[in-house]
Amino acid sequence: MTAPINRLRPRRSCLAVPGSNPRFLEKAQGLPADQVFLDLEDACAPLAKPEARHTIVKFLNEGDWTGKTRVVRVNDWTTEWTYRDVVTVVEGAGQNL
Repeated sequence: MTAPINRLRPRRSCLAVPGSNPRFLEKAQGLPADQVFLDLEDACAPLAKPEARHTIVKFLNEGDWTGKTRVVRVNDWTTEWTYRDVVTVVEGAGQNL
């Protein structure tokens, strides 16, 4: 049996990281932020969004985010990108959000 997860964590600092930049995603894991949001919206150019989704999934599944609340900011609900943002990330790494 695993120990219960304490969902109440301090969020004094939040780091925004472009989902399209693997180097930044790698570095963010070791920075002293309480929360990291992996950005698919403003930080990603339209042509980079499809690959950025898969990059985020890879880093959520393989990275060491110990002690950090992980959040993915998807595109606005009224855009053509939102549906794939949600489906790709949740299906690929939902257990690591």
